[in-house]
Amino acid sequence: MINFSNVLLQSSVNSFGSVAMAGYTAANNIFGFLYASINAVTQACMSFTSQNYGVGKWKRMDRVLVDCLILSTTIALILGGGAYLFGPELLKIYTDDPQVISCGMEILLYTTVTYFLCGWMDLFPGSLRGMGKSIVPMLLSVIGTVGTRIVWIFGIFPKFRSLKILFISYPASWIITIMLQVICFIFVRRIVYAPLKKREAMI
Repeated sequence: MINFSNVLLQSSVNSFGSVAMAGYTAANNIFGFLYASINAVTQACMSFTSQNYGVGKWKRMDRVLVDCLILSTTIALILGGGAYLFGPELLKIYTDDPQVISCGMEILLYTTVTYFLCGWMDLFPGSLRGMGKSIVPMLLSVIGTVGTRIVWIFGIFPKFRSLKILFISYPASWIITIMLQVICFIFVRRIVYAPLKKREAMI
């Protein structure tokens, strides 16, 4: 589903011509390394949450989420900030064209520097999946991420045509999805934690 919105975004980038297309392709390659790093933390969160959920350790489940939020934020800020700081050198791996590099840097600014938001967006549903609740977080991710970008591409972008406006849809969609996922997490947490607390109290 997210790839569907990415196809629409790619089509919008293509409308700016070959320079923008090349810049997006180069920046997206760098973006992929960042995604792999942050996704590893999300998978760890889901794994450790499920283990503690299995033995009824609800306090540890909270600790896992907090630790993963800190770890994900740290990694994203270091790697994302580094990707932008050393962006010109990294982009030169793919191209020597200064226009393409300039275009790639503009894209990196709105995708890598703010990538810690994507880490937060994935961790809350990751924690919920560890508790055995996966359908609602999945739906919220689709609505928040894909829905926001589709509305952005067809509603906001045509009125303010620029790469800046187009790629602000990334952090905008992450923020909206985070709000949805946090509300869901708080609600589900109360339901899931109640029997675990009772069982721990009885022990």
